[in-house]
Amino acid sequence: MTFRSDDRGVTVQVGAILLFATLVVAMSLYQATAIPSQNAKVEFRHDERVQSQMQDVRNAILRTAATGAGQPTSVTLGTQYPGHVLFVNPPSASGTLRTRESGTVEIENLKATDPETADYFDASEHSFSTRSLVYAPDYNQYGSAPDTVYESSVVYNRGRDGNATLTGQQLVEGKRITLVTLDGNLSRAQSGTVSLDPQALSPSTVTRTISVQSDGSDPTIRVPTALSEEKWNRLLAEQKANGYVESVSVEDGILELTLRGEENGSPVTYDLRMAKIGVGSGTKATSEEYITNVSGGGNVAVGTTTTLVAEVRDRYNNPVSGVTVNASGGTTAGSHRTDDQGRVRFEYDATAPGDETVTLSIDDGSAARERVEFPIHAVAGGTGGGSGGGSYDVEWVASNGLDCTPSLDECTLDRSERPSATLTANVTYDDQPVTGTNVDFGLNRTGILSTSPTSATTDSNGEVRTTIEASSTGDVRLLAASGGDADPVLVHVVRTDGIPGRFVYGNDAIAVDGPDDGDTKGGVEFSLRNGFAQSAAITNVEIDPADTGINVIADRSGDDGSVGHSEVVVETDHDSGYVDFSDLYFPTARDGTYLRNSYDLDDDGRVHGHNPVVSSDGTATFSLYELFRGSYRNGYRNVDMAGKRVTVTVGYRLENGTTGEKRVTFVPSGNDGNDGNGDGDARTPRIEMRVDDLSHVDQDKVRYTTSYDVTGTNSSFERVQVVTDDLQRGNDAKETNASASKRGSAAYRLNYGSDERWRMTVQVVYEHADGTEYVAAERSITDEADSLDPDGNDDLSTADSATIDSYSVDDRTKYGQPRYTLDYDLSSGSDFSRVTGAAISRGNGDAVYDSSTDRHGTFRLDGGYGGGTKFTIKLLVYDSDGIVVDSVERSDTAG
Repeated sequence: MTFRSDDRGVTVQVGAILLFATLVVAMSLYQATAIPSQNAKVEFRHDERVQSQMQDVRNAILRTAATGAGQPTSVTLGTQYPGHVLFVNPPSASGTLRTRESGTVEIENLKATDPETADYFDASEHSFSTRSLVYAPDYNQYGSAPDTVYESSVVYNRGRDGNATLTGQQLVEGKRITLVTLDGNLSRAQSGTVSLDPQALSPSTVTRTISVQSDGSDPTIRVPTALSEEKWNRLLAEQKANGYVESVSVEDGILELTLRGEENGSPVTYDLRMAKIGVGSGTKATSEEYITNVSGGGNVAVGTTTTLVAEVRDRYNNPVSGVTVNASGGTTAGSHRTDDQGRVRFEYDATAPGDETVTLSIDDGSAARERVEFPIHAVAGGTGGGSGGGSYDVEWVASNGLDCTPSLDECTLDRSERPSATLTANVTYDDQPVTGTNVDFGLNRTGILSTSPTSATTDSNGEVRTTIEASSTGDVRLLAASGGDADPVLVHVVRTDGIPGRFVYGNDAIAVDGPDDGDTKGGVEFSLRNGFAQSAAITNVEIDPADTGINVIADRSGDDGSVGHSEVVVETDHDSGYVDFSDLYFPTARDGTYLRNSYDLDDDGRVHGHNPVVSSDGTATFSLYELFRGSYRNGYRNVDMAGKRVTVTVGYRLENGTTGEKRVTFVPSGNDGNDGNGDGDARTPRIEMRVDDLSHVDQDKVRYTTSYDVTGTNSSFERVQVVTDDLQRGNDAKETNASASKRGSAAYRLNYGSDERWRMTVQVVYEHADGTEYVAAERSITDEADSLDPDGNDDLSTADSATIDSYSVDDRTKYGQPRYTLDYDLSSGSDFSRVTGAAISRGNGDAVYDSSTDRHGTFRLDGGYGGGTKFTIKLLVYDSDGIVVDSVERSDTAG
């Protein structure tokens, strides 16, 4: 049999081979191109995450420096690639985190304002070594990935094409200088996560801030850096435009900042805070460098004991615990160790009159900075200072802004009426005033009230004052203590916010002279606002002066029911009421009556009116004319009520029949503007204000500008105060700025406290004829520090103010880096100083600020990080008084 050849199956085999070859080629191409591309994306996303983690490291270092408590954090050095069934990945990407020697931080031409601290921190050059922290990735595909570096409070990317900053700086903020150095050896290379535990080498528990001033030359700060001069000029643009940075230069890797030395002919005072933070191994804690005085010394009464308090600090000006301090001189010879606050206390017993000096020293005491002297002047009798001994009598004697019992053992502070009040204590010895003695103010619990000052020295009358500031509601016992005696007062802190349910005191009591024959300001005027949701009739008034010798009220001018012509007059927005008496014999006529429990407005007196009605949210003004002391036998003498504490109880009946009382205690001002005829200007100053929030949450920076315009003042005007206060932190973050200008602004800067609740208060301060001061009016705005302006801002522009005619915002975000263009045109108003543009992230993004004196222009607000996060875009116009007179605020997601 013959077989024929057959090649029909060849095409199938060839096709299969070609298909297999194509598959192999495709898989090879996928392995060579797609897998690396996918892995490059993984590496890029990891690099972005590490950059964010390095910012967390930076924040942990700065918070450790501020609090003394470690802030652990972590950095993921490498990353894993996604798995594939048929394809191969390279080894996992890794990275290295290491410290690197940077150089020294130097500061010169600044001298501590405290003489004892200046023994160490004089105007000579002070230098401190520091290091940087560098993350270097080792990727398989993302070859152009930058190193991420932390140095001198800044995180930036160091790449082939230059450096890009990721955070702002905290070296200089207004008048605050913050120098945080880094110490230790760290070098970790792996693909996993590394824990980082910043350790406070200085401070051990708390950071001290010292006040420093120029010695006549401009202060200079030098820090090592790898950033260019252009980058630092951008980081410090706000400080150069609106702060105290005079010049910025970088040469041979050293940043040199020159600060302003003088302002208005006087040295500029800066707050200097320094710290040393350790990471890794090989860190070295600081040791004692100098000793400074805290309190004690001065006048001491014989037979009493005074406490001398000193503090031992390291070269970073922070307290050092466990240091032996030796004492010499007087009866205090011996030694003690400093406590965890770096403080040490010695008791001095004044056994005989005379002068003596007690010296406290550390180490061998040979250098001036190693010793501190306490001059003591022991005096006989009850005129000395000091504390202890048990021979003094301390008593609270007066209050302003509080509703207190006559004995001043219990007071109420309504935060919705005013956040602060003043209490006065008196110190006596054998019924004689003690002058120049120290009085301490203490609280039995924290978090509700703070006192300022916490201790003070009595004046020539043996009196001392403290201002209490409420941050929350509750009951607190406040003590004034000196010479072994203490007087407590229970303070109830409440908050009603003017809600329906009470009368609200207007904080406007004044002493006035009525239309009588004399010129003594024996009358008192004040107001109450009806906070009920219905009208109220005023039924009765009770007057209770703290001085029990004041026992008569008499108008001495008629009985027609008008102000000054009847003893009690109540004027409301609805109608008025009065009561007039003629019970007593005065030289020319019968008039007035003795002060007693209560005066019924529609029943008592020789003549009277009806119960005046005040509408809901209306105001009732009370006029009490005039107050005397004396008797028919000895005569009646008119009393000047300025500065005299008075408690007035007002009875009322609501529209629904409910009855109640409002008791208010005040100290009338004597500044009514009267000429003695009872027709002067007694207006309460009017405050208009606004608050602009430029805070940055991601970098934990609080930035506020509070603008104000005060009108309606009289000749007693002294100054305007702007008080900025973190409601969660108390006095630690509180700052008061004062100005004699009735129209102006105050800028507040702090490197912690963002996303917290803040209160900005404008206070108008008046001065009594005797030189004492009081707050005549105040107004507050609260806000969360998050870059968004609060509600309730007033329009402070005038007819001459430049305002915003038009503006536009263009989002140019690219490659995850936010980029905004802000074009603007302002009006031709003559009152103009500058315009500020800002792009501030409300999430994990950057903040950029810029200013210009041009009325028409463009701000390029280019941030280093934060694409995809929500930004606040702001444009603010300032007039020549520094007031924000116009603004726009817009939200946008970058990208």
